[in-house]
Amino acid sequence: MAIEIGNIPAFDQFPSTGVGLAIPFNNGVINGNDPVFTVNYTTSKQIKYNLINYFLTRKGERIFNPNFGSKINNFLFEQNNPNTVEVIKKLIEDDIKTLFPIIKLKEVIVTTNFDNYSITAQIFYSVFSSLDESVEFNIPL
Repeated sequence: MAIEIGNIPAFDQFPSTGVGLAIPFNNGVINGNDPVFTVNYTTSKQIKYNLINYFLTRKGERIFNPNFGSKINNFLFEQNNPNTVEVIKKLIEDDIKTLFPIIKLKEVIVTTNFDNYSITAQIFYSVFSSLDESVEFNIPL
């Protein structure tokens, strides 16, 4: 009788194999107990850090990969109004659908914070058959 594994990524079948690094890096001691780099062992956790890395990198910021990054940082010093919020929300949705096809996007919530002059983006998504996950980051305006 065959066992149905389901939709498990190839990397997740080997729990001792690292998939990527967590962001931000730790300020740990190199020869002590705290590692400088935290290794992710599951694909779904690494995708979360890939989203953070992508959206907090300006388009053109990477030297040998000028097409990597989001245009969200171009909204610095723009008006903090509902139109800007909708444009940022649409930009996030389009980038995820185009560049992260493995992600099933549930919802994108963009809220303004007038006291801190910033916008908070929350991305709710699922990967494979995992539970719903979310990413949140602030965009200064």
